Amino acid sequence: MSYLLLLIFLFSLPNIVQAQQLIMEGKTTVKYESRQYKHPNLADVDFVERTIRLTGTAPLSAQTSLFLRLGHQSYSGDAVDSAKTAIDQYGLRWKNARTTVTIGSQETYIGASGAIFDNSLNVGEGMLHGIDIRDKRGRNAYHLSSGRLDSALFDDNQSRSFFGMEWARYSGNIRLLFSYLRIPNLPTQADDFTGFSISSPMGKAEWLTEMIHSSAPTENQAFLLGMKYYPTKQQTIKLIIGKLPDNSVPKGKSSLGGYDNGIRGFQLSAIHALTPSNRLAVKYSHVKTITGNIPIRKTEIEYTQLF
Repeated sequence: MSYLLLLIFLFSLPNIVQAQQLIMEGKTTVKYESRQYKHPNLADVDFVERTIRLTGTAPLSAQTSLFLRLGHQSYSGDAVDSAKTAIDQYGLRWKNARTTVTIGSQETYIGASGAIFDNSLNVGEGMLHGIDIRDKRGRNAYHLSSGRLDSALFDDNQSRSFFGMEWARYSGNIRLLFSYLRIPNLPTQADDFTGFSISSPMGKAEWLTEMIHSSAPTENQAFLLGMKYYPTKQQTIKLIIGKLPDNSVPKGKSSLGGYDNGIRGFQLSAIHALTPSNRLAVKYSHVKTITGNIPIRKTEIEYTQLF
């Protein structure tokens, strides 16, 4: 189905451009990252990562559109991956005031902080091929995501089925979120992951706590405690403290969530919007591996430009 939607978009492109209905948006980032492992047998890593995401959207009606994204990512320094350029997202999207349905190759996330699953940073590969439905009714919000994960995410180059669902309940400013994810045949000992989180604003700040439990017999519980603080409209300071044992969240070649597996510690971020279309972010991670107590210090400086 995903490849059929890609062909429909490509064959329709000349007519869409002629009718001046193609909407183009782009995002480019340049990130410097330094990883210090504080261990004699592990070499430190320093590299620069360059990423470009170019998205075309073609409206078919007031509620329906086709979309396609070209992604590029390359490295210099101690390259941690090979360069990639590919059409990585494409499909059909239907949207009204309260419901969004996306079918095709896409990104998605499960969990309040994306710790259970988050492939939004992947470029060129690592997408979900399937359907994603988001709906909000009154004080309840629902999310259903199902399909197959790209084989590039796994060492054996085999795709996996994916089924995730979430239910959020709003009570005033407080949000309760229940999450569930199933990915069979992972290299860890777990196929099923369940999360619960509670979050609420507090003045200029917003706090979050999240617990995750997996079906693995050991190392199966993770927790995250976080706070965002907004000194001004242009600035955000974010602190996340957590512990994520190896089997508590999904893992392929690396973590499938927004944070690494097998670590405990904290991450501090500062984001400054220079203009509405660009921003500068600085992030520092101070963690240890749960097995072996190996200290890891990671510093990231990232510039983002929208166009």
